[in-house]
Amino acid sequence: MKYYEKLKLYKINPNDKKKKELSDEFDLIFLGKTCYFALNQLMEKTRAKKDELLLVLEFPTIPLHNNTSELAMREKVIQRKIRGYFRSLEGAMASDIFLGLMSTCRKIGISFGEYLKDRFYNRHELPPLGDLIWMA
Repeated sequence: MKYYEKLKLYKINPNDKKKKELSDEFDLIFLGKTCYFALNQLMEKTRAKKDELLLVLEFPTIPLHNNTSELAMREKVIQRKIRGYFRSLEGAMASDIFLGLMSTCRKIGISFGEYLKDRFYNRHELPPLGDLIWMA
């Protein structure tokens, strides 16, 4: 079984025995030497980040990847590519606020358009986002 698969199983059923086994296996994988200088350097750098990379062993509820963060940044990057720049700092800040609101609405399963209409037309049919986040 691949190491990543073992980490996924650990997240489902964490225990001290598996935690030690996974930590020891990490050492076995990254303490080895190869005949490739560059690979040895990369393995050494990875070994130096062991605590950070295996944080899931201490906190099994954290994700094993950063895909969520990468996806959150994607919209901002696409917008920057299209526009190239903002005319003012206020425009950049407004863009960040709207992208943040849109992302939050998506994550908690409500329509961004409906949320904006609710706020712009003072309907207040939807609770504040902070309350919705706690309920999600």
